[in-house]
Amino acid sequence: MAINRGSRKEPVLVRQLDKIGRRRVIVAAAIRLMVVLAIILSLFFLIPVDGFNADNPAGAWIRLGAVILVFLIALALQLRMILAAKVPQVRAAEALVETILMFVCLFALLYSSMSATDRSTFSEPLGKIDSLYFTTSTFATVGFGDITPTNQLARAIVSVQMIADLGALVLVAKVTFFAAGRRLGR
Repeated sequence: MAINRGSRKEPVLVRQLDKIGRRRVIVAAAIRLMVVLAIILSLFFLIPVDGFNADNPAGAWIRLGAVILVFLIALALQLRMILAAKVPQVRAAEALVETILMFVCLFALLYSSMSATDRSTFSEPLGKIDSLYFTTSTFATVGFGDITPTNQLARAIVSVQMIADLGALVLVAKVTFFAAGRRLGR
């Protein structure tokens, strides 16, 4: 017998849904994902990245702290949505994509800001697209070498991103799917 928790419905596995139900859940998830991705990318291009004081490297570390804080808050919100989802596995997959994109965009904003502060921070000045490209190639561990950090501060921040990339991917994947399993009672 299912426990009645007010208006909250018991979670189900995707495979427990009939064909129409599965299609409906996947289409709704795809639409939500596209909307959230559009919002994240719109915010990325709309947020100003005016330069900060180039003589004070603490500004970059403060921005890095802000990036990590925003990421952790977003992750916490994603977990709450997974725990409340009717089909938590699908919500976990959405959360994984959304959170990783947010992580990449936050670092790209940081690099754009550092480049605006000091145009020689990287091998070439980074605009928004350049910083997104650099962050993505670093995250994907491709590292084409066309854009490189040129000073100690930039190298340190990029090193933090490289380490955080691995941790973020494992953390987000593990935590989101753990939450989905917990919601399903496993």
